[in-house]
Amino acid sequence: MTDSNSQQELKFGACTIVSPNYLPFAKTLSTSYLKQHPTHRFFVLVVANLSYDVIEPLRQEDFTAILLTEIGLEDLSGNAMKYDILELNTNVKPTFLKYLIKTYDLEYLLYLDPDIFVYQPLTPVFSALVNSAAVLTPHITSPVSDGKRPNEQDFLSGGTYNLGFIGVKRCTETSRLLDWWESRCLECGFSEPRTGLFVDQKWINLVPGLFQDIAILRHPGCNMAYWNLHDRTLSKVNNQYFVNGQDKLCFYHFSGVLLNDPQTISKYTDRFTLLDRLDLAELFQEYRTTVVSNKSKRTDEIPYGFDRLTDGTLITSLARRIYAERQDKFSGQNPFEAEGEFARFAKRRGLLAGKVSNPSPAPVGINPVDPRVKVIHIILRVCLKILGPNRYELFMRYLAHIATLRKQAVFIDKITVG
Repeated sequence: MTDSNSQQELKFGACTIVSPNYLPFAKTLSTSYLKQHPTHRFFVLVVANLSYDVIEPLRQEDFTAILLTEIGLEDLSGNAMKYDILELNTNVKPTFLKYLIKTYDLEYLLYLDPDIFVYQPLTPVFSALVNSAAVLTPHITSPVSDGKRPNEQDFLSGGTYNLGFIGVKRCTETSRLLDWWESRCLECGFSEPRTGLFVDQKWINLVPGLFQDIAILRHPGCNMAYWNLHDRTLSKVNNQYFVNGQDKLCFYHFSGVLLNDPQTISKYTDRFTLLDRLDLAELFQEYRTTVVSNKSKRTDEIPYGFDRLTDGTLITSLARRIYAERQDKFSGQNPFEAEGEFARFAKRRGLLAGKVSNPSPAPVGINPVDPRVKVIHIILRVCLKILGPNRYELFMRYLAHIATLRKQAVFIDKITVG
């Protein structure tokens, strides 16, 4: 969908959201998008605890850099404490889209994850938006059951639609959708498989049923990624990429890409490697080279800021989850203040672990010969013998419940403020 009138074209925009460590990806994406849509605008929301002077060098880029403080997020510090870096980046998405539509008077707006590269004008997307309020792309458009990951059960857990992409048109129905989505994300946008939640993405399962004029775009060249490679192959003709020998590749989503690994397609899949999929090798090599070339020392050194208290103490996942469950007790306060009520409470209750990051422990897995697993199995056998099968089943159900960190607030000592 295009218009020769440049004033009309300025009503079109696209955006992404990153914390500072992903700025090279955002630059790569914005350059690829603007090459295909030179009269559009591109916006990058920088999710970090920053001041304007820190991101001043970004003002020289082709994209428009926007700080988290600018988008009108209600209770910014509370949400930044409640959610980890992945959750915060994803859950501010509807708020950001609302801000851009209103502030820049946009008629059509796309969100694209920073690890996407645009290869062709996104004509199928904009064409779908002509008669739709929003456009979604499903993770898969054909069954997959080969014993590899991700499988259909993974999509039941993580979401039907991939929210690395969404397109919206300014209209009443879009406003309703964004308001609803924003409230759900800010209230309960956790990455919590045990409770059926996965940040902003899982809520979108409900959108085609709750809202009118939602387009489901099955174009194989839109949002090609590791999750749909079982039915999509790539070829190159006259310097253009085609999917399944027929449709042009509009954009590829390099989710889980490892820049220093020439063989891995994504860290989230074991279905294929680039040794299996030589059709993707050139695409990945070009992408990795481009992202690395966009790295710079000045962006590498920009801190996230929401990972520590003001005295430098690291914030643990457990501390965030207990805060989320008891947020009303600390209303109106800055939870990052080292001498504040929440910090004092978290330190008293042993929810914090100091100022130095501990290395992530190796995953235990389910290997029965792993010594750690063997110890756990011994303990469970003893529990079964003592409790009997019926009480043991109840015990297992409670363990599954309490394994969600937010639920552990029930055995934290009573919170007193003041």
